[in-house]
Amino acid sequence: MTPCLFLLSDHACPALLHPQLVSHLRWRDLQARPELLSELVQCWHAQPPGEAFWVLDLPDGQHALLLDALRGEGLDLSPWLLWLPDDGQPDREAQLARAWDAGAWDVLDEAEPQAISRTLRRLLIQARTQSGPAARLRQLRSELQALRASLDNLPAPIFVKNAAGLYTECNQAFLDYLGLTREQVIGRTVYEVAPPAQAATYAEADRQLLAAGTRQIYEAQVRWADGNLREVMFHKAVYRDEFGRPAGQAGAMFDITERRQLEHRLRHLAGTDVLTGLHNRRSFIEQAGQRLRDACQRGQPMALLLLDVDHFKQVNDEHGHAAGDAMLCHLTQLVRATLRADDIFARVGGDEFAVVLDGPEHAASLAQRLPLLFNEHPLTLGERQLPCRISLGAALIRPEQHTLDSALNQADLALYEAKRQGRNRSVLIDTHTNGE
Repeated sequence: MTPCLFLLSDHACPALLHPQLVSHLRWRDLQARPELLSELVQCWHAQPPGEAFWVLDLPDGQHALLLDALRGEGLDLSPWLLWLPDDGQPDREAQLARAWDAGAWDVLDEAEPQAISRTLRRLLIQARTQSGPAARLRQLRSELQALRASLDNLPAPIFVKNAAGLYTECNQAFLDYLGLTREQVIGRTVYEVAPPAQAATYAEADRQLLAAGTRQIYEAQVRWADGNLREVMFHKAVYRDEFGRPAGQAGAMFDITERRQLEHRLRHLAGTDVLTGLHNRRSFIEQAGQRLRDACQRGQPMALLLLDVDHFKQVNDEHGHAAGDAMLCHLTQLVRATLRADDIFARVGGDEFAVVLDGPEHAASLAQRLPLLFNEHPLTLGERQLPCRISLGAALIRPEQHTLDSALNQADLALYEAKRQGRNRSVLIDTHTNGE
């Protein structure tokens, strides 16, 4: 039983194989004259089914290109063999992985012609049999193609690596994420497909996963091939060989960018006053409480200011609620323009506002200046100008002596005193130097 041989190689065919040789085409000739493919397809179909092999000796990564070209000529090449003598090539394992991924039937690693001939005869027998390892291999390849087609329809990037860190499988979404072809990924490591900084992070995560032999779920920022930075949740798990040893890992990447953005927007809305865009009371309590704890750790004084619009109900009753809203927005703009970037400013009630400041000097001058500022800037509504008056209470405190409630109580006492004295003014309570 002598198999027919189609050889695609730039190397000379051993003389012993000449009787089996149907066609010997050089790769460089095929690149120069693509029409030769049609002639090869005709020769291939002229052979008895199951009695011919392609033996490919191509530059690494070109197998899939050739197979695609042959499919374009109406030929789904099977079986085909990779001719890869074991000559100590440093990337041999990667080449083998990519050849298997492209659908190689087997690998000829013999360099001696008689050994190649014996291997071809053995493979021909296997190719003809309807049972045994070869039939099972055909079945597994068919199942692999079905599984790959299914994975390619999933939107989440999916990948498989062996214990050496080489990619052995991935879906189309993973290739799209990397912006690479399948030939550029399969059989390569993360250092060959990802930027150095990301590759080092992924490699360390892989090492920890294989050492633990379990699962990993974590979030990370990943830059997509289109340049966009995305929030991604990784789900990875170890798979094992027949002896129970970790043999590699399978993983999926879920893009949670939109979910994180929605969560951020919801948190922002939950803590924002709709009318003014300032922190609302809930957000103020969180922010001010943290600022109080930070100031306590640093041993530095801080200030709290409470202010509201004098006779605000009268503004609503005489000019309408739209005018009242405009007055609150006017107040917001004037105060915000006087504050520093790290000051906390919030609307904590109907017409009541709160400010948290670091540094007593700034707080004292601001407390004196704000009522005057409002006197100088009435609210303009069409052709009318409404006077804007505020009362303000400020408390300078030593954080280690207060809770947030007690600190706010000091500012509230100062605000009450400003109202008792006739409004349109500020009162400052200073406890940060003398204590309470």
